[in-house]
Amino acid sequence: MPRNRQLVYWNVPVPKPLDKAVEDAVDHDSHVSKSDLIREAVREKLEKMGVKLTVSQAPEGSKHE
Repeated sequence: MPRNRQLVYWNVPVPKPLDKAVEDAVDHDSHVSKSDLIREAVREKLEKMGVKLTVSQAPEGSKHE
């Protein structure tokens, strides 16, 4: 990830079972972190809603570029 990219941090409370499910998914999937999985899930949801992400909105090296 480029260092000069602007990032916004989210602080989102979630129930413990949801956190555990995400941790388990990361352990058994190709995601490197919970953040990585959540970013991908949000992108997929936005695409299903018809929101088009620009290249600058998609992470470097993603399938969205």
